[in-house]
Amino acid sequence: MIKTILVDDEPLALKNLSLMLANYAAEIEIVAAVANIDDAVEQICLHQPDLVFLDIELDGKNSFELLEQFPAHAFEVIFVTAYKDYGIRAVKEGALDYILKPINKVELFNAVQKIQNRINKTKNIAPSLVASTEIKTAKISLPTTDGLIFVETSSIIYCESEGRYTRFYLDTNKEQNKIIVSKNMGEYETILPAELFIRIHHHYIINVNYIVRYIKGSGGTVVMSNGAELPVSKRKKDDFFKKIDAT
Repeated sequence: MIKTILVDDEPLALKNLSLMLANYAAEIEIVAAVANIDDAVEQICLHQPDLVFLDIELDGKNSFELLEQFPAHAFEVIFVTAYKDYGIRAVKEGALDYILKPINKVELFNAVQKIQNRINKTKNIAPSLVASTEIKTAKISLPTTDGLIFVETSSIIYCESEGRYTRFYLDTNKEQNKIIVSKNMGEYETILPAELFIRIHHHYIINVNYIVRYIKGSGGTVVMSNGAELPVSKRKKDDFFKKIDAT
């Protein structure tokens, strides 16, 4: 979990940010939410957070005054503000991101993925399942060139091996329904829940909930809900039917 402190002098803004993080960033743990610089300094010293969401104009003061009290801070900073004019200074202060109000959930999600990516690089964390406390659904983290994308395992239609890369096909209305990851598919075979997924071929792992048809053949072919026709290898055929019978 990413220990996080929220700093904003508008109660409604604090509530809105808290709700958005709960809905779209399960890895965030909010340890404090405060409305002024003095309280923020106290909570930062107490909790030693990984991340601080920081409004810029705080009750007549400027939040850069807070950062001056932590010249060598270990925490990351994401500014959330209604003011466009501080962007250059925010960059100079080493801010991880700069989000304008009203907050766009995509921008917020991408900002959180930046810190998750930094943490994963530091700790060399492999892809893993994470639990969403809001929706009680398993999610998997997919490392991309821009950071990490968290997707519900139940939304994965199938995975396709492309050498040392893996392509994920998702059941989603979003534009990004295909994600390519720079890790081989074997790593995900042990991570994806066995009750949903089965490897039917050297190149494919499928979610049995998205099978719409099986076509007979040497190994046969499965037709998935997105129209993809995927071969079942001869040596995987028996395992495939055992899985289908069990579901």
